[in-house]
Amino acid sequence: MSEIREEALVEPLEKFLGYQLRRVSAASMAHLANALSAQNLSPTLGTVLLMIEANPGATQARIGRALAMQRANIAPLIARLEHDGLIARKVSDGRSFGLACTPKGEALGQSVRRTMADHEAELYSALTQNEQEQLLDLLIKMRRSVTAAS
Repeated sequence: MSEIREEALVEPLEKFLGYQLRRVSAASMAHLANALSAQNLSPTLGTVLLMIEANPGATQARIGRALAMQRANIAPLIARLEHDGLIARKVSDGRSFGLACTPKGEALGQSVRRTMADHEAELYSALTQNEQEQLLDLLIKMRRSVTAAS
């Protein structure tokens, strides 16, 4: 029995930067989701946890804005982190509540950072350290430009 070999498809968007960014992002997020699944977190939940840890006292609205998330999308994530005992709400100005990690949340945050660092090291090892730093700088520049334009 002979094997049927398929000819590679032409990718008409191969030279489009946005297409490449989307493909790398999708592959990276799938890999990270798999890595974080052992901690019962998604990449989004892990990101929200780390953002709260880095900004104790910030309100849910501020965290949502910083991550470009709609209120309807961030509310259930905050509720889940709170339900799991990873964050707590504290009165910040009499009518708003600031968020802070609990000791359990801080411990998980450390583990999430290690997982993310290992993920990045593995996934981006095709680039030299210098290339990784250049790419990161360029992507930050692009994100800020796109964000300012919207």
